[in-house]
Amino acid sequence: MKRRYLPVIPAFILTVLALGSCGNTTPAASSGTTAQTTTTAAEQSMTEQPATEPSAAEQTTTEQAAAEGTSNEKSSDDTLSFEDRLISESLFSLGNTERLNKAFEKAKNGEEITVAYIGGSITEGYTVKPEECWAYLTHRWLCEKYPDAKINYVNAGLSGTPSTLGLIRCERDVIEPCGEPDIVFVEFAVNDDSSAVTKEAYESLVRKLLLLESEPAVSLIFMRTDNGYSCQNWQQEIGGLYHLPMISVNDALSHAIDNGDMTWADYSNDGAHPNPEGCKMIAGMVEYMLDAAAGDRETYREYEESAPIDDVNAVVPIYGSDFVNMHLTDAAELEPVDAGEYTVTEALAAFPNAWTRKGGDNEGITFDMEFDDLFIVYHCNKSKHYGTAEVYVDGELKTEVVSNAADGWSNPVPQLITRGEGKAPHTVEVKIKGDGEKVYFGILAFGFTD
Repeated sequence: MKRRYLPVIPAFILTVLALGSCGNTTPAASSGTTAQTTTTAAEQSMTEQPATEPSAAEQTTTEQAAAEGTSNEKSSDDTLSFEDRLISESLFSLGNTERLNKAFEKAKNGEEITVAYIGGSITEGYTVKPEECWAYLTHRWLCEKYPDAKINYVNAGLSGTPSTLGLIRCERDVIEPCGEPDIVFVEFAVNDDSSAVTKEAYESLVRKLLLLESEPAVSLIFMRTDNGYSCQNWQQEIGGLYHLPMISVNDALSHAIDNGDMTWADYSNDGAHPNPEGCKMIAGMVEYMLDAAAGDRETYREYEESAPIDDVNAVVPIYGSDFVNMHLTDAAELEPVDAGEYTVTEALAAFPNAWTRKGGDNEGITFDMEFDDLFIVYHCNKSKHYGTAEVYVDGELKTEVVSNAADGWSNPVPQLITRGEGKAPHTVEVKIKGDGEKVYFGILAFGFTD
């Protein structure tokens, strides 16, 4: 089915509403913990921001891949304002809007819905106030659009983390705060690399969300850095396969900067993170997509309405989906067989139940676990005191984990330990390479499939 819209000029500059969600609550400060607010209550957490975030390790070029649900040729109407042109460039695809409209219908009827955002520091709101974050601005806009609804806000952004870690913490940070969401935005284009494991983790995350019983509307949003880094080229392929709405801040900014309509400094005060005005730009792009999906705003281009996907499990993945059933476990629920020199500590705000060691005898720590695939989430830093660990599974050395990294900044990093051939019991041992004296190592959590 083809939907055709004629050009109109929407208001672009978002008026920042009063602090809080629909019920005068305020968002949690950017903290590395999940922020959630509702129209009736706010559960907040505020912790210290990390000083920096790792820069992109490689640069990729965004390629416009042909995918069902993407737009036709861009409008040649030169009479559009800069703001309207910027918005028009951002809507990469409407995909299939059936799930979005189901959520809108609930909101119109005054029912409760949950809108969740998962990504890196751009989603978390790094460098801006909580009420200035693009995710919070779009939540406030939805509250104003549907004043009778109870709209829960879940911000699961975590600075400097890739989609692999997003997948590991998805159940804890996206689902547990308010239950299964109705709408989810996924943002990892500047935090991901292009490795096979990362691509499979990203597709597994998308698929995991789509398979939830609440059948949430999943939308992908692609950011970029000052030097042009973005993983949009392969992430958009996944969005096309699953007929998802996609917003490309990357395309919009690149086109505007290349044309001399704006500079990077208009959007960001550093190499990656939007400033308050940049957050307003992103929020305007998201609102444009949501309004277009609801049929409440005409677009500047024609979009082919993708067919709904009746059975997500029947879709053959592009990069893989073996990690769909990913879960997180930490010291709150996993008891080691032998803790050795490790103690339970709050290593990071986002990982309050970690196992850490600061030296002593190198006895190691041992766990009995059941899993198929296994990831370790470790504490990384640029410090000679952060050691290298050897990870053994059933007595066999599987990998080394180097926690002293040139781009480390006291951040959580996921690493694949082993891929299995089905769920089975295993013994996992982590020991420091060398004598381990005066060496720190932190196990923040494990991610495992079953």
